[in-house]
Amino acid sequence: MKKLIFILLSFGLMFSQQESSKRTLTIYKDNFAVIKEPIIWNLKSGSNTASFSNISKNLLFDSPVLNIEDVQILSQTLNKNFSSTDSFLKSSIGSPVEIIPTGGGRTEGLLMDINSSSISVKTSKGLIVFQRSQLLSITLKSNSIHDKFAPEIVWELASDEDKSVNAELTYITSGFTWKPIYNLIINGDDSKATLSVNAEISNNTNINLFAINISVVEGNVPLQAKSKSVSYQMIESRSAMDNRSALGDFYIFDIGLNMKLDSMQSVQLPLMEQREITYDKKYVFQNSERDQGDEPLSVEVSFENSASNNLELPLPSGVLFLYEKDDLNSMRFIGRNSLTQLYKGGVAILDGGKAFDIIGKRRILNFDRQKNSEESTISLQILNTSDKSIKVKAVENIFGDWVIKESSSMYIKEDASTIFFPLEIEPGQSELLTYTYKKEWK
Repeated sequence: MKKLIFILLSFGLMFSQQESSKRTLTIYKDNFAVIKEPIIWNLKSGSNTASFSNISKNLLFDSPVLNIEDVQILSQTLNKNFSSTDSFLKSSIGSPVEIIPTGGGRTEGLLMDINSSSISVKTSKGLIVFQRSQLLSITLKSNSIHDKFAPEIVWELASDEDKSVNAELTYITSGFTWKPIYNLIINGDDSKATLSVNAEISNNTNINLFAINISVVEGNVPLQAKSKSVSYQMIESRSAMDNRSALGDFYIFDIGLNMKLDSMQSVQLPLMEQREITYDKKYVFQNSERDQGDEPLSVEVSFENSASNNLELPLPSGVLFLYEKDDLNSMRFIGRNSLTQLYKGGVAILDGGKAFDIIGKRRILNFDRQKNSEESTISLQILNTSDKSIKVKAVENIFGDWVIKESSSMYIKEDASTIFFPLEIEPGQSELLTYTYKKEWK
């Protein structure tokens, strides 16, 4: 009787082909990647049949290309007749199986059910449910195991002599993703901050990759490929690298050499070296014409992507986690932001939540609406109950055809519907300002 054994522990796949150290994985931001697999074959003179099967099930079927010198490629055949291990086991429900847990021991019975988390086996003692994460192997005892569990490419090759040849297989596959993870740690006592950027790489395919050089590409490339759901599991972090180069209208970052990336795992690697930068922190009080009330101010943290700020780098869009050091030099989490692609010279503006001890009060002191005009007087009061000096940006949105008739403080017109008052307020102090706007229409 034939036996099919499914090993559940992670292990390095062994191939009949010998492999060199130049395996590469280049991941784009559209849920696809380009894999280059080096292969060494020993060919005889004349016709040869060669194959390769450590291929992602998510490959773009018309993408595989074999690069081989001084050998004629007579044909390339891709086997698409494969199924997943789970689908094969589900089709074998009722068959005898042998289960070996990671802690040792054996259990024999009939396979009754299988899903992503557990396997049910009917034994002489009753129904036993095993958690898949706690299993070493499942042995399926069957006389008809013919299905393949991965694609396979077979080539007919013609060689003019007996020789060893180096080949390179290149193909495109979905199931690989990457995203930048930013950590910005600001110092509440001054304007210094630490910016670190990691690339989170996810392998959501069926293949285990080892001795692989990993690159990621910033920029979107159109490709007709089905999206796969992403599952993240952090496994390791490596030392910083800062290798990047231009790739047409894109940037490519070389982030890992001789790496290991198993199926259904993720890894974070430094995308660039940690940087010491300066930042600006403001408290924002934003209102529109008819708003009234008291509320805590919003915290706005910004930094410039410039050479003078130790940056001027192509910063990819990603997720940014914002932390602030307290008086004991311990980090406090103060916000999670989506950072859009930041060009050189651009400014990143981040939401740092609400300030507990910075309060804004807005009142409409006068409102006069006539048939063809409208006039309103507004008061803004900012209370700084903290023990630090602060910078405040009091933003007022006014719509229509308006002018400011008078103002107790200097203001800046930002656009056709926005003015703001830049203020600096000492600890325990408050600032009160008033202004009057007028609208006219026909």
